[in-house]
Amino acid sequence: MLLRRDSEQAAIARLIAEARSGRSGVLVVRGEAGIGKSALLDQAVREAAELRVLRAVGVEAESALPFASLQMLLRPALSRLDGLPGPQATALRGALGLSDAGGEDRFLVGLAVLTLLSDLAEERPMLCLIDDAHWIDPASAEALLFTARRLDAEGIALLFAARDGSGVLFDAPGLPELVLDGLDQDAAADLLAEHAPGLATTVRDRIIEESAGNPLALIELPAGLSAEQRAGRAAAPAALPVTGRVLSAFGDQISRLPDKTRLLLLVAAAEGTGDLGTVLHAGRALDTSVADLEVAEQAGLLRVTGVSVTFRHPLIRSAAYQNAALTARLAVHDALANVLDGDRRVWTPAWQRRSLRACLAQSAPPSSSSGSSPRSPPCSRSPSVRARRS
Repeated sequence: MLLRRDSEQAAIARLIAEARSGRSGVLVVRGEAGIGKSALLDQAVREAAELRVLRAVGVEAESALPFASLQMLLRPALSRLDGLPGPQATALRGALGLSDAGGEDRFLVGLAVLTLLSDLAEERPMLCLIDDAHWIDPASAEALLFTARRLDAEGIALLFAARDGSGVLFDAPGLPELVLDGLDQDAAADLLAEHAPGLATTVRDRIIEESAGNPLALIELPAGLSAEQRAGRAAAPAALPVTGRVLSAFGDQISRLPDKTRLLLLVAAAEGTGDLGTVLHAGRALDTSVADLEVAEQAGLLRVTGVSVTFRHPLIRSAAYQNAALTARLAVHDALANVLDGDRRVWTPAWQRRSLRACLAQSAPPSSSSGSSPRSPPCSRSPSVRARRS
């Protein structure tokens, strides 16, 4: 069940109803990682039980292979290529690696895709789904967008789902879009009640705040807490542990950045207040510069103004911190502490540096005289190094 996505489900239901009646339509579903795009596509499949369904998923590792995504989408229909006009059949066979031709005539390839889908829809209305469209290869994107702009009365519903803020853009000018935002407070509370019943009110409210209404985070964040912490009988960590699926969703964007940009992103995550001057000052001590921050901004991970730096989503900040090596965290905290030592409004939290060093010592490999295995460092404190005088 998709909680509080009534208007979004209605838009997709209309698209499918139009296909049933012989009219075609296109919709590009956009949103950040974990926001529910794939869930909406799954709902579309359930809604279109009697339609012919073709589905493809963009794969990062195949994003440089021409026509890889198109081949995935059309694979169930390859036996129908003989019914295409000769030039179109030759072009599409070449594009899909079924003949010696290379698919160089992109117009004929796009026209062949349109003709093939139209022929199939004459027999039975169709639903075509392309998930993770930001990763489909440019040649496939070109052919599919060519087709999308020429659909009319074939009985085809064409749905794309693309991630925003990943630094990789699925550009589909002129096509209707549906942008997914985070769930509101009530919908987020309902989702938590379904997947993590028994949460203490304070814990529930904190998870809703830190997830910013992201459904994946709402489901995954409680998994990082103990039963006592969920029930409010034990204090939750100052920084909620981010689990594997959430780290994958947001951390993958960070992993593609240059080393210095990742380091400066860690500085911003650890600094915690968004003070641009402090972040850049500490970053200079680590041999980074404002140009490295610009790379993260261009990737859509944060926003920089004249005086502040703000993460696009709280979970990006969490992923930037938790994905970093412990040695990098320690270096960043030391750099920030040195910057803040001269500020009378704050005092340096030496406990954090002691805690991080203790974690580092605990995680070191055992000596040859010891048979014990390394212990996992209990590093679950808040990334922020600022602490005001009480």
